[in-house]
Amino acid sequence: MSTISLEQEFVRMLPPYDRLLARMARGMWALSILMGLTIVIAAFFTGLSNSGLVAQYFSNPKAVREAAAAGSAIVDQKVVIESVFAWLPGFKFFGMGLLFSGITFVLANIINALRAAGGGLQKALGVEVKALAKPLTAKLFPPLMMMGLMILIATFVIGLWLAGFSAGYWNHSIATELDAAQVGSPLLAQIATIQSVKAWLEPVKFVGIAFLLTGISLALATIRKILQFQAGRILDIVPGTGR
Repeated sequence: MSTISLEQEFVRMLPPYDRLLARMARGMWALSILMGLTIVIAAFFTGLSNSGLVAQYFSNPKAVREAAAAGSAIVDQKVVIESVFAWLPGFKFFGMGLLFSGITFVLANIINALRAAGGGLQKALGVEVKALAKPLTAKLFPPLMMMGLMILIATFVIGLWLAGFSAGYWNHSIATELDAAQVGSPLLAQIATIQSVKAWLEPVKFVGIAFLLTGISLALATIRKILQFQAGRILDIVPGTGR
């Protein structure tokens, strides 16, 4: 029996939740990696394009930039620059999250293949099929991966909202409107919101990445436990090598 058919038979014997996870891992690993890579590359070219706008904007003297009225080409450049700065980091982190999720799915496929191959070997040798009880690391890494990815999706969505909010704020003359805003004005409330959201949004992205990396570490620890168990099982089965 081939390794693929062994794995399919093994997946069919799993409980419903584990069977769903195994099918997700088998069907989504390539898509996750491809989407993540595409997003990261798109983010690079978006940043490259935005850098050209930044160069154009700062090619004007400071007095000209600050005196430009809403609706002018200079203010429009500022609006685009600031809005891209708001959503692009979350977009990049989302792409990295998909890449890390794809890696986790690959590790889950390796875990299932190892367990299926171990059971198939024992069955072929005509001995009682014994399997490692699902370790805590195997129970934890799928929800950690999902939680990390959900956090990064949420930060990207918040970044999109922040981009629109930032565009509304910067669509004003700096000299006559933004710098002249008085205490309690809507403009000062807007900039306060923008800066406060930026202050907490950045570390939240790293929390999401930390969950994903922790999930990958636990998946690797699960592979190590399975290999240790199967090595011990082989020693018990092969005559003259039992412990």
